[in-house]
Amino acid sequence: MSKVTGGRLGIRFATCALTIVIPLAVLTTSTGCIQQMAQLLYVIKGHKIPPKFAGLEGKRVAVLCLSDASAYGPDTLTYSVGKHVSGKIASGVKDVQVVSPGKVESWIDENGWEESSVVAIGEEVKAEMLIVLEIGSYSIHDGATLYKGKADLTVTVYDIEKGGQVAFSDGPDLFAFPENGRPRIQTDKRKFEAFYLSRLTDHISRLFVAYDKMDSFAEDAMMN
Repeated sequence: MSKVTGGRLGIRFATCALTIVIPLAVLTTSTGCIQQMAQLLYVIKGHKIPPKFAGLEGKRVAVLCLSDASAYGPDTLTYSVGKHVSGKIASGVKDVQVVSPGKVESWIDENGWEESSVVAIGEEVKAEMLIVLEIGSYSIHDGATLYKGKADLTVTVYDIEKGGQVAFSDGPDLFAFPENGRPRIQTDKRKFEAFYLSRLTDHISRLFVAYDKMDSFAEDAMMN
């Protein structure tokens, strides 16, 4: 290849690169275009990230969610998180059967919770795997002016067919979002809490369901 030809190709490549990079730079630096950038990222898909635990495939699974308040019986937080995580597992894991969260909540309401009762719970609802989600120190406030969701999270999977043996565990870990909080004047408590719980259930379900990394990036951009 001649120097002239190589030079022309270099110019063409540089021009193409600038055509792509400049609009992206404008989008990322303009506060009014963050959502457009997020939508663009949905088009540019990455590879699927495998779950940390893939042992739910083909199993009958029950999800139990506990919080500090659930010591006094089922509460809105635990029911909401348990229900949404159950739904994501049901739709995202191959050949899985998920027990109705209501059946698990009813058992806890009548019998209470102790770790030694995992086999009894599993057998009662005919589950092969029992996922226990423990949420502590839940809050959506960060000072007097910001909303910021925070929760200490521990996830444990018990294999009922093996006498309640622990098949997988994750945490305890602090899940906080968004990183810098959100001013209260920009949203109300109900909407922010619904959004935070959506992110929390996404975070939990991705331990068991494959996901696209770009999805998480785009969701964060839409929030900030």
